[in-house]
Amino acid sequence: MRYTSDLTDAQWEQIKEYFPAGNKRKYDKRELVNAVLYLVKLSEKDMDILKAALKRTGMTASAYIRELIRTGGNIDTSYPEDRAKIIRVIAGIANNINQAVKLGNSQGRLYYSDIDKLQNSLDDVKKTFGEVLEVWRLQRS
Repeated sequence: MRYTSDLTDAQWEQIKEYFPAGNKRKYDKRELVNAVLYLVKLSEKDMDILKAALKRTGMTASAYIRELIRTGGNIDTSYPEDRAKIIRVIAGIANNINQAVKLGNSQGRLYYSDIDKLQNSLDDVKKTFGEVLEVWRLQRS
């Protein structure tokens, strides 16, 4: 430790899981956190709050801090499971559209059954959005 604000080994062990491994970086992740702590001067209580926010949002520390900067500190941490469900449904629809277009391009035509599948997928999205919006509405009132 060079500065009193630097993470102790115990503190780093508590939060390092939020900094995913991978991509070789020019700088050590712990040193980057130390730099932020030096500039921001987070107390142990602040670190606990940050750790809880990371757990609640399911975000990595770097993504969370970028989002704080991007949104001016207004991160909507509510309903990550609902958002994940919506993303899965939309990804499924995108896949279905891609398959239908590929089939149409290779055969020179689309069948009504393919169009019906796409319509059903869009109906699923409408239903899912409706359910999620209703849950959000009830929880905010």
